Amino acid sequence: MTNWTRYDTRALIEAAGEKPCVSIGAVKAIRRHHGEPNLVERMARFEGFIDQQTVGFVWGQTDCALLLADWAIACGHSDPAPHLRGQYDTEDGCRAILAAAGGLPNVVQACAASIGLKPLHEPEFGAVAVIGSATNSARQWGAIWQGHKWLVRWLAKDGRPTWALFAAKPLSLWRV
Repeated sequence: MTNWTRYDTRALIEAAGEKPCVSIGAVKAIRRHHGEPNLVERMARFEGFIDQQTVGFVWGQTDCALLLADWAIACGHSDPAPHLRGQYDTEDGCRAILAAAGGLPNVVQACAASIGLKPLHEPEFGAVAVIGSATNSARQWGAIWQGHKWLVRWLAKDGRPTWALFAAKPLSLWRV
């Protein structure tokens, strides 16, 4: 019987080229998702995507909702959110657009459908989702499943952009 965790870990190390390093998070992701097709390639693409996110958090350009669209583009899809880019530049502006569209889950659903993303029942590596409160739209965020938690582009209280990991049940999720 093949040890897929060992196989995928070895492939990930080889894909890293000159700087092989496998974190405990990567090993957890491999253990959980070892049966998914193209796992190593998706993990490598995701690592590159995160490394390229050098622009700070900017409403209407690089916020948590548009990060999902950027991830879809990095995975070879067309931009699912061109109608949202640059349409707001504050949190209040974002919330107004989301409220007019029926909330973040509806906006992400429409964007996902526009590029043919399929809904999921369980997260798989690189899936996008809306996480947070089902009843409080001010407590909902766009997130990407990074293997064992949801990754959200966050604006810290001091105004600096950061990444936050959440253990949360998704309100809705899609395969990218």
